[in-house]
Amino acid sequence: MKKRNVNLLMVVQWLIFMPLLLPMGILAGAFEGIKKTFNRANADIFEEQANLTEI
Repeated sequence: MKKRNVNLLMVVQWLIFMPLLLPMGILAGAFEGIKKTFNRANADIFEEQANLTEI
């Protein structure tokens, strides 16, 4: 059987950068979700206020 040749540099890159990139990705996704939620809430509030002024 042939042994798999694992590139040591790739393993080192995964060990160094994955613990840094994973939390950054999670936080960035959470921040985008929070931003969209607040934007939607603001749009709903302004829409409701516009409907109240029309009545």
